[in-house]
Amino acid sequence: MTCKIKDIPVYYEEYGEGKPVLCIHGYSVDHRLMSGCLEPVFSEVGGYQRIYLDLPGMGQTPSAKWIKSGDQVLKIIMEFINIMIPEQNFLVAGESYGGYLTLGLLHNMADRVDGVLLICPQMKSWIINNIEKEKLPAHQLLYKSEDMPVEEVEPDVTDFLNISAIATPAIYSQYQSDILSGMKIADQEFLFHYFDGAYRHDFEAGLRIMEYHKPACILTGRQDHFVGYLEAFEVAKRFSRATFAVLDCAGHNLQIDNEPVFSQMVKDWIWRVEIT
Repeated sequence: MTCKIKDIPVYYEEYGEGKPVLCIHGYSVDHRLMSGCLEPVFSEVGGYQRIYLDLPGMGQTPSAKWIKSGDQVLKIIMEFINIMIPEQNFLVAGESYGGYLTLGLLHNMADRVDGVLLICPQMKSWIINNIEKEKLPAHQLLYKSEDMPVEEVEPDVTDFLNISAIATPAIYSQYQSDILSGMKIADQEFLFHYFDGAYRHDFEAGLRIMEYHKPACILTGRQDHFVGYLEAFEVAKRFSRATFAVLDCAGHNLQIDNEPVFSQMVKDWIWRVEIT
């Protein structure tokens, strides 16, 4: 399905009924990253309408020349919310760059957001600009099973091993269906040559002091060499109802590297939302 915002048909998929949960994926992937890890959890929990959208230039949502910054993408998401969830409070789940966008939503409409899930969230624009890499953990492939496909036969295995903390055929299959599938159809020209992705400086500065007082779950990976976990902890200090976790055996694809702990933490977040 699509929702027209200005000249852009924003693609989305929705499942279930009840309290809306807006799910925002990361950079250069698409909605399948979020639905792949969250639908198995929500299939065990009733009463939620899950809405998975594709950001501009990713998945089935086209790019546009007028989109230059994160501020503009945030406005698109807010308009999407006003159309799709006009009079309801809702939950938000954001992964990586989607976490960065989620912080922007909280800054603008925290009164409507009853709970937040952040998965390996990007907290500053410098992650995309590859600055301050010394603050990030080194990549570690902690375990590689003997029955992994050989790289000579499946070239995609190389990129998988370069980002993963745990490598098994099952996790690789999940990587292919949830993550690689979106990366292969992304508008690379737009994402890496025309689109900056960052918020304006003064707006981003506001995120550094923002507080949030409803149930939050902030999940980071001990082996995440893309965004790390230190910046997320600084944000968690200002979220009075946040559970913050640094998961071992988890890189930037935490949700598939360490799926058992990830799923349990999401269930805990849902429980905390429901009892509040």
